Amino acid sequence: MSTLDFFGLWVHLLALVAYGGSTLALLIVVLPAANAQGHPLRHSFLAQALRFYDPLAIATLGVVVMTGAFNLTRYKDALRGRFFSEVGWLLAWKLGFAFLVIMVGTYIAFGLGHRIVRAEMSGEPYEPEQLDSMARRLAYACVLNIVLLSITTWIGLEFGHGRD
Repeated sequence: MSTLDFFGLWVHLLALVAYGGSTLALLIVVLPAANAQGHPLRHSFLAQALRFYDPLAIATLGVVVMTGAFNLTRYKDALRGRFFSEVGWLLAWKLGFAFLVIMVGTYIAFGLGHRIVRAEMSGEPYEPEQLDSMARRLAYACVLNIVLLSITTWIGLEFGHGRD
């Protein structure tokens, strides 16, 4: 493994851990802490946390995608004509799940998170039921994305097994 391959793999893994860890922290730390707040503070608390989470999640997800593409290109170059026969189906599954991770991650950051932050910044109040609904959807989306990310990671680990 060349230095560039080693560096690319570690950047990919670190970005993966940062993305997955921040999503897990949103689910098991931020959302329960927000639920413990009274309604007026809850919106503000969620907005403050999401103001940090949203750019972090989008940036690390972008790094995961780009470094994954770079690593895949080098892997394809190493296998040459055997690439699709050896890892074609595996790659199709991984890219399918990666697409789902990106879609759900985008929904978390832009579909829900950005709306909460924007409303807080403009002073628009949320009704308690509406904020409850958004927090619930945020929790469900985080759980789904962690499951999808785990499956995608597991499939990615299969690329290294039995192929030398």
